[in-house]
Amino acid sequence: MDGPQIADARPEEGRPDESPLGKGRVGIIDVGSNSIRLVVYERASRAPLPVFNEKVLCGLARGLDATGRLNPAGVEMALANIDRFTTLAHNMKVTSLDLLATAAVRDASDGADFMAALASRPGIKAHIVTGQDEARFSGFGVMCGMPDASGVMGDLGGGSLELVALGNGGIGASSTLPVGPLRLMSSGKGDPKKTVVEAIESVRWLREETGKTFYAVGGAWRSFARLHMEQAGYPLHIIHQYDSPSDEARAVARLIAVQSAKSLEKMPGVSRRRVDTLPLACLALDRLLAALKPRNVVFSAFGLREGFYYSRLSEGERQRHPLIAFAEEQGADWRRFDLTPTEIFDWLSPVFAGESDAERILRTAACHLSDISWNDHPDYRAEQAYIRVLHLPAPGMSHRDRAILAMTLTYRYKSDPKSAAIETALRLSDGKGRAFARRLGACLRLAYNLSGGAPGLLPKILLRRTERDLRLIVPSEQQRSLGDITARRLESAAEAFDLKSAIVPA
Repeated sequence: MDGPQIADARPEEGRPDESPLGKGRVGIIDVGSNSIRLVVYERASRAPLPVFNEKVLCGLARGLDATGRLNPAGVEMALANIDRFTTLAHNMKVTSLDLLATAAVRDASDGADFMAALASRPGIKAHIVTGQDEARFSGFGVMCGMPDASGVMGDLGGGSLELVALGNGGIGASSTLPVGPLRLMSSGKGDPKKTVVEAIESVRWLREETGKTFYAVGGAWRSFARLHMEQAGYPLHIIHQYDSPSDEARAVARLIAVQSAKSLEKMPGVSRRRVDTLPLACLALDRLLAALKPRNVVFSAFGLREGFYYSRLSEGERQRHPLIAFAEEQGADWRRFDLTPTEIFDWLSPVFAGESDAERILRTAACHLSDISWNDHPDYRAEQAYIRVLHLPAPGMSHRDRAILAMTLTYRYKSDPKSAAIETALRLSDGKGRAFARRLGACLRLAYNLSGGAPGLLPKILLRRTERDLRLIVPSEQQRSLGDITARRLESAAEAFDLKSAIVPA
């Protein structure tokens, strides 16, 4: 069950096609143990952007361990909805459509019959994903959304639990355990809780991965994350990269693991569709945290589908940072003028010398998104920029990063936003992040004032930071073109650095 898995292993016969994706929309149908889902992505990009996402609960694995076969009613429902999904994908002009069947189909005695029924349907490439590949793709999914992921990923589905070691941009040891909650509940074989505990304890390599981060993937654990947010009064309801200290997550998991379905129904944040399976999911989480003793638990909205998608990106596309890729692609649609993000970034670089790698990534993204609210009403530009950026469907940034980027764009449009207007971002950030956001936003505001959004003007007027002041160095032929607003915006930027402002001749 245990064993190394190399991230760059080549596809073998019978495995899903991992040749690079071409241009056009990409569709993936995920046939899981409990649900089937169609996701359509706009293009093959480092920052996957879903344009369609629909799930249907079929319960294919219900009764699987007891009968050895797929749930007949679930099969009928799955085939009907796969036909619908295929039609939708065709109408959306999807150029690549793959179907990935996981634990329930690969373990059922009639799984081959199910796949044969799919083979007769045109326009779809259907694959049974092995347990090893399911673990690998789920690990890739976490890496797709969090390129610096290092620790252990667990992907809990209805029929199985995949575990993968992550680190140094690759995948290490992996295991697949047949302990999905839906499967265990309908097996009729022994105590499901004992089965979960014994399965996790059998994975020896977990003992070598203690003290790191645990990355939780799968619908049941996303449901747990929502409940955890409600319990903690967390202000931002975005699951991806929601981060909790390990002891806090384990305390809530142990509480939920012993609750009845009736008790769970009364808890805010718990989906009624999850009340039966959530206690077992929380038991598995508790046992994993007990074995791993991680620093923290990070929840990922990216998993199997995104990992399969990521495996088919070109090597050059994989090397891009997902947040920068998103900002480059989406920011281009928000720009009014020809002033490029690169020109703004280069103009600001001397002022931000010494920034960290994480700050450099945020500054790059901010330059690409810096015209995001130009077409909003002037009185609401700062507010709209803040809301959009805080809630962007962009991977590659923590909730703290979201807060800093959202505040940056707020200061880009307004020098003194009220604290109440950016309360969530203030709660999710720290003093260093808030100072960085205010400085960068004020400098972006100054850049647009000087350039008017036109290229070629910023390189003629230099922005420099000394120990005493933030200064504009202006050629004589440009000095008359500076107005009172420029002086005020320079002063505002200087105050963000706790400096004086100065305009000096070149």
